[in-house]
Amino acid sequence: MQFQQVQKQFSDYIRDPETHAKPGDIEERRMKIYRELFFNNVNGFLESAFPVLHSLYESQKWQQLVRTFFACHQAHSPYFIDISKEFLHFLAEEYTPLDSDPKFLLELAHYEWIELAVATAKVQGDYRAITAVSDEPMYFSESAQVVCYHYPVQTISITNQPHEPDEVPSYICVYRDGDDEVQFLALNAMTALLLDILNKHPGITLKTLCALLQQQAPSFSEAQLHAGAQQILADLAQRSIVLTLDC
Repeated sequence: MQFQQVQKQFSDYIRDPETHAKPGDIEERRMKIYRELFFNNVNGFLESAFPVLHSLYESQKWQQLVRTFFACHQAHSPYFIDISKEFLHFLAEEYTPLDSDPKFLLELAHYEWIELAVATAKVQGDYRAITAVSDEPMYFSESAQVVCYHYPVQTISITNQPHEPDEVPSYICVYRDGDDEVQFLALNAMTALLLDILNKHPGITLKTLCALLQQQAPSFSEAQLHAGAQQILADLAQRSIVLTLDC
C-alpha cells in the first residue's frame, strides 16, 4: 500500500472512527491517543475562538457539533489559525442546524470570528493618518471590515438569547486602532453606506464621496451631506478607519 493511502486511512479513522476502518498495523490504544489529541486540539481552539457561542451549548451538544465538523469538513488551509474560518465555512455551507441550535448561530459565529480576522489582517499599502479631512484621497483601512447582522450579536449571552431578528439590522465596523488593538464601532445606516462607498472607491475625495452619497440619499442637500460626511470622516480618521496614502 502506498504511503498516501496509509496516511489517508490513518486520518480518516482519526476523524471518523465509526465510518472508517482502523489501520490494521496500529493498535487501538495508540489510535485512541491520536484521536483524542487531534480532537482536543481542534476543540480547544474553537472554544477559545468562539467563547460566547460555546457558552450557549450544553457540553454534550457542543461536543457533537465539533465532532461533526471534525469528521465531515475538508479543510482548505494547513494553518492552525485558520481553523475558526474553516468552522465558519462549515456552519455556513455544510451544516444543517438542529432544532436545539440557536437561530442566530451563524451570525454569532461570524461576529466572534471577525475579531480574529481583523486582528490578523495583513496591510499591503503604505498609509498615514488624516489630520484634517479636505480634498486628499481617502482609503478604507485594509484591516477594517463593516459587517451587518439581523440579530443583536454584540449583546448575546447565556441570559440574553433573542428568538427573533431585530426589525432594523445592526451595522458594526471592526477595526484596528492606532495601537493595533481590535475595536468595535456601532454604525448607523448612513455611516455604513459612506464606508461602503469608500471601500468600493479607494482614493476617493470628499467631493466625489458626497456626490455618490447624494445619489443614494437624494433627500439631503449637498451642503448637508458635505457637513455630515466631513464630521463623520473626521471621527473615522481619528480611529484609523479612514486613512490616506503616505506619499
